[in-house]
Formats: sequence, structure tokens, C-alpha cells
Amino acid sequence: MEKLNSLFIVLLVGVGLVFSASCNSCQSQKNAGKEMPAIAYAKVSPDFNSDSAYRFVEKQVSFGPRVPGTTAHKACGDYLSEKLAAFGADIFEQKAHVTHYNGQNIQIRNIIGSFQPEKEKRILLFAHWDSRPFADEEPDPDTQNRPIPGADDGASGVGVLLEIARQLQLQPPGIGVDIIFFDLEDWGQPAFDKNYLSGEWWCVGSRYWSENPHKDNYKASYGILLDMVGAANATFLREGYSMQYASN
Repeated sequence: MEKLNSLFIVLLVGVGLVFSASCNSCQSQKNAGKEMPAIAYAKVSPDFNSDSAYRFVEKQVSFGPRVPGTTAHKACGDYLSEKLAAFGADIFEQKAHVTHYNGQNIQIRNIIGSFQPEKEKRILLFAHWDSRPFADEEPDPDTQNRPIPGADDGASGVGVLLEIARQLQLQPPGIGVDIIFFDLEDWGQPAFDKNYLSGEWWCVGSRYWSENPHKDNYKASYGILLDMVGAANATFLREGYSMQYASN
């Protein structure tokens, strides 16, 4: 991550130098012999510490697989709620019981942190924090029933959002920000289960929130999903539904 930060900084500096040199060349001809006033430039982009985000990912993984209903899941959920509160967010938690595809009664726990809740204009940032109880895409059948560590699929997006939350406390923006960690998003029917059961078994927490928002008449100007942002050499394409409904 440090290499990525260094490369990003080098690119920014390089572009800035080229732009500066070009502008200075043009202005020097127009303002020859004139004393130019000093111009103060304000930094407009927020900070982001990739090492800090990585540590947040590492901490989640250290609890073990965050499968709903397990001790690791509860401990990690408590940690996430406490961290958002420590960074200055108002905390809302949604808890509900659902009957899943296998007949199991499972409690979901959506964790919501609202920054500057008094502000009317808001944006929504979210990711899921649970991890999948099966490794059903593994080629070895002996490993398919094992829960995945969920470093990328689950913890990575949450880690980035925790770092954003930390920065929101240090540099409050002019708008309200809501961060939501959705639960029971990744416990869909496994591929090795050939008895297909019709139903909505994926994205349970986010569907529950969309039908029961944490505040009445809640509205955000836009939202950004940060699931699975930690893979090596990841490529982020333009998502189809976003292009269809919010192309601008």
C-alpha cells in the first residue's frame, strides 16, 4: 500500500509540475515586469492513510470468520460499533430475525454511523461486514464447507470505511455522511447444494434496511458501495445498474 501511496503522490506532483510550468510560461509573457501578488492554495482533498485502513482490515480478520450467529461475529460487530462511536458518529443498530434458506433462524445486525446528523444534505457509504460460511467456489470438495477468512470479501470495504470515519472526525465535511455496515449479505445458498430453493437469500441486511431505514423519510444525494476493494490488482468497472439509473 505504501508503494501505491508513493506512486499516487509522484503522479500528483508530476502533473502539478507540468501544469505549473505551462501556466508560468504563459503568464510570464503577459506579466513581464509586473510584480505578481502571492496566491494561497487550499488543499481540498481529504487525507487517507492506507496503512491505517489495512490495520482495520487486519483487526477484523483477527476475530476469525464473521459468520452471523458466531462469537467472532458478535465480537467484531461490537468492535465496529465502538470504533464508529469513537470517531464521533451517532450509532444506530438494526437487529432483526430472519428465517434463511435452510430454515435456520438468524439474527441480522446492521451497524450505522451518522456523522453530522443535523445536516440535510447527505451521502451514504456502505459495505457488508459478515463473511461467507462456505468456501463453495474452492475446487477441493474437502474445503468447501469451511468458512472463508473474508479479508477481501467483507473486511476490506469496512476497513476503508473505518479509515474514512477516522478522517471525518479530523476533517468534518460540509455535508452529512452515513456509514452503514450491512449484515447477512453473503450467506446465499452454496453452489454445492443442488436443491435450489427459490427466495432472496443474498443481501439480506441491505434489503432489510431499504425497507426499514434507520430514520423516517431518509434520503441521501448518492451512495457508494465499497465491497471487495482489497484484492491484488483489482479492477473496478462501471457497475451496470449505476450506469442505468445514475449515469451522471
